[in-house]
Amino acid sequence: MKSKIKILVFLCLAISVMFSLVNCRQQNGACDCPPSKFENGIYYSQTYEDYILAHVFQDVANGFYIDVGANDPNIFNVTRFFYERGWHGINIEPNAELYLQLRSFRQRDINYNVGIATTEGRMIFYQQAYKSDALMPLSTFDKEIVDIQKKNGILFKEIVVPVTTLNNLLGKISVREITFITIDVEGFEKQVLESIDLARYKPVVLCIEASRPGTGDLSYMLWEQIVLNNNYVFAMSDGVNRYYLHKSHIELLPRFIDIDRCVKLSKYKRQVKMDGWSSW
Repeated sequence: MKSKIKILVFLCLAISVMFSLVNCRQQNGACDCPPSKFENGIYYSQTYEDYILAHVFQDVANGFYIDVGANDPNIFNVTRFFYERGWHGINIEPNAELYLQLRSFRQRDINYNVGIATTEGRMIFYQQAYKSDALMPLSTFDKEIVDIQKKNGILFKEIVVPVTTLNNLLGKISVREITFITIDVEGFEKQVLESIDLARYKPVVLCIEASRPGTGDLSYMLWEQIVLNNNYVFAMSDGVNRYYLHKSHIELLPRFIDIDRCVKLSKYKRQVKMDGWSSW
């Protein structure tokens, strides 16, 4: 029975993709999808983040980004693609070792070795224990996330680090427009969003991790209203992140629609869930 359901889902997806392509070609004839990293395209993020943002901002030559929870400057990094094409921005990483790597590889960027919270001060940062050649994707300020992951055998060490707000950091610089902000902070998304005056700074796009770390459980309900109340519309989900577009740039929404189809087609070929990151 399960195998029949799986075949039925597969056929429905195939038909949906086929009709989408036919409709697109009838309208403008420009429907071919660029290859993502999973089709040997030159992208670096963990899933489709830079692939999506590159399509949306395809005609922006010198944008400005903010990467909250930047982690490694090269591996699974959302902004490397844009840095290599002349963009610059702010990278925020509380892990001291990763911060030094960012400072070394991102000399045009502004790099901060801090965490982001609702107020300035110091907080306990739960840094995932790791081997020297591995990333630390589960490091977080969220004690609840840590307790859950410890039950899965993940080890953490507690480090007291300085924290500040995005408002404080942005107050130190002059930037005409924030092209996008990406937030990957393992359960601390709400606090990051509360730390910035979205009505004042109006970043064009927000890319925010929308599920609990290490699971497929959605968590965006905890913070989405903050975004929607500040003149943003939901643009798409890649199964891991949700993307929001400021209404003053609503003309970019069709690009999200285009690239959303491409992401779904790529996932379909890889047999990955449309609403997640694991296989069917």
